[in-house]
Amino acid sequence: MKMDEYVKQLEDLNLNENNVKMQIMGIEGKASNDYWNCVKHFIPKEIGFDLRTKKPTDLLNSMLNYGYAILASEITKSILLNGLDPYCGLLHYDMDMRTSLTFDLIEPFRQQIVDKTVISLINRKQVKTEDVDNRNNLIKLNARKLIVSKILNKMYSTITYNGQEMSYADIIESQSKNLVNTIINGDEFKAFYLTW
Repeated sequence: MKMDEYVKQLEDLNLNENNVKMQIMGIEGKASNDYWNCVKHFIPKEIGFDLRTKKPTDLLNSMLNYGYAILASEITKSILLNGLDPYCGLLHYDMDMRTSLTFDLIEPFRQQIVDKTVISLINRKQVKTEDVDNRNNLIKLNARKLIVSKILNKMYSTITYNGQEMSYADIIESQSKNLVNTIINGDEFKAFYLTW
């Protein structure tokens, strides 16, 4: 299985090398491509999804971009409330006007909160291709309202995680606090992880 190969590649990295961030990002990029190639099989062909892109030309990419923006705002809020700088990333490089730390912390939550929600909305035909304005590939207002509602419902729904009933919002908050404790006290950072 390819994912096992990627995990092995990560385990074999020399963390003292100067370009270790680039190596990690390269492995993450390959794993991401494989993930989206698999997701393609769960989406009706008429949606026109071929690959993940930030410049959407299809319904799925438009919905993902919108959903990730909602999730990113929640994560950035948690980062700020815990006294961290969202523009100072650990893995993602700092760039002008990019909340790099948000991008670091968003990764484990994308598929649980946004991907599953968006795929469900498409497969249940609650959001359709006609809900995208073809002039600019933006989602129309009524569909945006539905996406926001579903993602926020998911964000505040509870799951059992580490033996506790917690909402995803609680887990995001605990990840920010965990990062503060790692930076200040040298505690081990335990990243959120949940299988599909």
